Amino acid sequence: MLKTGLVSISFRNLTTDQITKMVRTAGLDAIEWGGDIHVPHGDVYKAETVRQACGLNGLSCPSYGSYYRVGEYKDPKEEYTKVLKSAIALESDIVRVWAGKLPTKEADKEYWDLITNELKLICSMTSYEGKDVALEYHGNTLTDNCTDTLRLLAKVNSENLTTYWQPPVELSHKENLHDIKLLKSHISNIHAFTWEGRERMPLADGYERWEDYLLLVNTWKLRYCMLEFIKDNSIEGFYKDAEVLKKLTASYK
Repeated sequence: MLKTGLVSISFRNLTTDQITKMVRTAGLDAIEWGGDIHVPHGDVYKAETVRQACGLNGLSCPSYGSYYRVGEYKDPKEEYTKVLKSAIALESDIVRVWAGKLPTKEADKEYWDLITNELKLICSMTSYEGKDVALEYHGNTLTDNCTDTLRLLAKVNSENLTTYWQPPVELSHKENLHDIKLLKSHISNIHAFTWEGRERMPLADGYERWEDYLLLVNTWKLRYCMLEFIKDNSIEGFYKDAEVLKKLTASYK
């Protein structure tokens, strides 16, 4: 089952009210609120206010797009507690985090151990609240490729740890399909966009690719497919991408 949404940091210059109204008007299901500007870590009042506004507009907040970067805090427990409080106030089931700041090719055993042990800590804290942790699937982290993402998931070995997926721009369509097959059982949510090289394009330009991706990733499990990287940060472009996303996911409701 696939539902639709928007990653709020796609429009960092807009207010939470403006984004909520846009997503409602576009007919999407959800918003993943970013922890860097729209719903800051630990600002429970803001998180509750945003969650209430989403509810009034028929929208859910399935995941909290935190900017918690594992391995970067002197007191991880104290810092992550702030993140968790915001996720709870948003009533989000998933907290998205970043697996460090080094690419796998530069990370030694000590760094892998640091990230692994801290992920075990925050997974335990999150599990206590009945929620999951998801890894951002991104360059310059320990999840910058499929093989090492699977390695990290295995090392942490927590039932409530999953990964997001988005198409790495340096890989071919065939390579992305191969990686989805390997990661599929671990994927929680998806960030959807179309790039050609480093240039953002309308989602429609990658329509056939996304048909293939979603056909592979879809199962009985509920996942949210959320728009990100709108071409030219355009509101008009967002509405067009939203129509394409709804069409892509229509048969998976």
